[in-house]
Amino acid sequence: MLYITAIDYILLPIFLFFFYYIIKLKAIKYEGTPFYKYFIYGFFAHIVGCFLYAMVVQYYYGYGDSFGFYKGGQVIKKIVASNGNPFFTFFLDGDEFSKLYKFSGEDDLYIHSGLINSSSLILYKITALFSYISFNSYLIISLFFGLFSFTGLWRLFYTFSELLQQSFLKWLAYSILFLPSICFWGSGLMKDSLCLGFVGFIFSAGYNLFVKKSYRISHVAMLLISLYLLVIIKSYIASALILAGLLTFLIGIILKSRGNIIKLGFVLIVLILSGIFLSLSISSTIESVIDDSKSQIETFKNSYESASEMDESSMAGFKETSFDFTIGGIILRTPEKIASTLFRPFIWETRKPIMLFSVLESLLMLFAAVFVLYKCRFFRFFYYTTNNPEIFFSFVFVALLAAIVGFTTFNFGTLVRYRLPLLPFYFFMLLAIYKQHQQKQAAAAKPSV
Repeated sequence: MLYITAIDYILLPIFLFFFYYIIKLKAIKYEGTPFYKYFIYGFFAHIVGCFLYAMVVQYYYGYGDSFGFYKGGQVIKKIVASNGNPFFTFFLDGDEFSKLYKFSGEDDLYIHSGLINSSSLILYKITALFSYISFNSYLIISLFFGLFSFTGLWRLFYTFSELLQQSFLKWLAYSILFLPSICFWGSGLMKDSLCLGFVGFIFSAGYNLFVKKSYRISHVAMLLISLYLLVIIKSYIASALILAGLLTFLIGIILKSRGNIIKLGFVLIVLILSGIFLSLSISSTIESVIDDSKSQIETFKNSYESASEMDESSMAGFKETSFDFTIGGIILRTPEKIASTLFRPFIWETRKPIMLFSVLESLLMLFAAVFVLYKCRFFRFFYYTTNNPEIFFSFVFVALLAAIVGFTTFNFGTLVRYRLPLLPFYFFMLLAIYKQHQQKQAAAAKPSV
């Protein structure tokens, strides 16, 4: 079935011109700075990635979750239009939408399962909202998702540039705004696009509120709304952000309380209890996600997802589905799972041409880590990590999210998408550590007076 029709191609240049006009207006404040070109080119990179993703799922695969969300949005619009109070109907919960869907006489297992799933239901509703202003065009709705993803990532890039004092600005832009997997997998009509945008908004707002002490209502609203929606769409990403922030806060108190034994002891107890709670939470999260994944795979084993992602080459290294869910078992397997998330697929593990950029990206991530470790040495690397709150936050977030993704992902197609939110933090962490190392070397080489 063709979801991209002639109407989509007719509307495309009109909406592109409209988006570009807005971007140009926003870019005025960056004129005369390197940010101007990154803002403009970053926008085009995400629009191109969004377009290519739409072309691939339509003409290469012929199916995809993206089309499911689009169909779900159309269902929401039909149900809302058929009831007497459209505004009230739009905000009904999944159970109520499910009942109304059954009464409509339609019977689509995928759509019905999405209606009773809060994560998919919010995607359906957001898609429906964009559909009202895009003439039901799949391609134009995708562009809105890509624009949202870019906006959140831009805030993340700009915040990181402040933290690095505009050092390594080109490398930072490449690793956040122009990374192929982010532009391709994170700019279409998918959950991943929204999650990338929300992560950027949350970190930017949190930095302004808690670090810069800029207590503006817009920052508070951005933080709360983004966090709320991210919890609904992918709660484990929100949990990783919150836990990283909490641990960073506790470590900061420890570093400031070394002269106060009572205060230090209290914080250490809280930290130990938080660690135990964290281990139990991760265990519960992993079990829940694996159960959901198994259920979904069993339900749709004859559908497009199993046909596209569960072939032998994609499943290499992801055939194991039984784990030891004790704290000790999780701790023993965590380093392996983190490494798997960050550095796979290896070049010999997949034959799909579409995975080529992901393979090269994983290779780049491995080389970047080895380079920084070699330059800084192993122990100094972790000294820099714990000595800076922003680096420590990034390290914890990357480790937590990589562990969860590693334990709960069974193929490379989903792994590449699920790890997207950690990629900007991963490269920022390495750049920030390398900058600290350079500064320390420069200070050591400076002759004493």
